[in-house]
Amino acid sequence: MYQGLILEGISGTGKTSVFEALATHRSMQLVPAKSRLLLSEHHTQRILELEEQKGLLTPQHHLELMNQLVTFVEILSNRTSHRGWYSDRVQEQDLFYLFERFHLTHVFRFAHMNWSQVANIDHRLSTLGAVICLLTVNAENLEKRLFSRKHECWLNYLKQYGNTPAEIVDTLMRRQQLALELAKRSSLPTLVIDTSDNSIDQVTELIAHECLPSVE
Repeated sequence: MYQGLILEGISGTGKTSVFEALATHRSMQLVPAKSRLLLSEHHTQRILELEEQKGLLTPQHHLELMNQLVTFVEILSNRTSHRGWYSDRVQEQDLFYLFERFHLTHVFRFAHMNWSQVANIDHRLSTLGAVICLLTVNAENLEKRLFSRKHECWLNYLKQYGNTPAEIVDTLMRRQQLALELAKRSSLPTLVIDTSDNSIDQVTELIAHECLPSVE
């Protein structure tokens, strides 16, 4: 079974709610690995927002961030295997990791990024036993979710995607299509879940059943 889970999707698909639900899900508590690394989007991508706001963000920023996180997991994994604990299934001595947003987001979210730049990251994640869970949503439900939040900060954030709700939804739906295309290029197993008519609990249960390792 998988040693790591990469939770991907555009804004409005429910990633953050699912991430939080998975963190406390009963299946997460039963994961054999006693060490768990759970990183939200604030550490896997949004940590670069200051550079983005200043117009200084470059591909190197993305690659350095992803490389640091993957290298950390690799170091721990390699040390475990060198102690003779290697197995083809997750055990107590292993590490399980959950990342909200990662290499797919770094590509579909930013025009200066492309697949060739993250292909090596993808390969390393495959070696580390990762699976991608890509959440999707249809345009109708996306618009409802985006504009159900009336906070001024959130509404101002959405303006970067367009001047009208229709333009904003169109921009994000095009990014979602790119995310789907990137997932097909990935060497990682991928579970695509349409969250349009599913609750957070339903989506979480499906991911837990399909992706979280359990005691055998």
